[in-house]
Amino acid sequence: MIDNKREEFYFLTERLQEIDAALEGNCNDIDCDKYIYKYCLKKIHKPVLRHGFSCTLSLKREKEAIMRIVSLTRYKKCRYLKCTVCGKKVDSLGKECSVVSFTRPCGDKGYVEYKGIYAHKKCKRKVAVPDGWKRW
Repeated sequence: MIDNKREEFYFLTERLQEIDAALEGNCNDIDCDKYIYKYCLKKIHKPVLRHGFSCTLSLKREKEAIMRIVSLTRYKKCRYLKCTVCGKKVDSLGKECSVVSFTRPCGDKGYVEYKGIYAHKKCKRKVAVPDGWKRW
């Protein structure tokens, strides 16, 4: 049961990341005006395309809906994690959360193992590097 909730949470957060990228200008919607006029314009003029004339409102609405769904109590264990330094709760989707990354070479040729630790932005400098890992 917990795995199903965690899988739903990861799916929703992945969609949320796609929406954030689209609002920043990397839209993957085929119906967006950015893609309709992209092939019609010539390279000589080099126009600046304003993103999201047609899809910005729907993306913002969808982002708000996903944020409401993710803030339900059934996703509380997935969203709020424990900071490794201070021990307080960290909202994994909040602005004060940061992921500290560590890597080490894996046994296979050319592969690298990754480990991420959630911490507050003010606590991320105090995270201890585990033995055999390098800060990325």
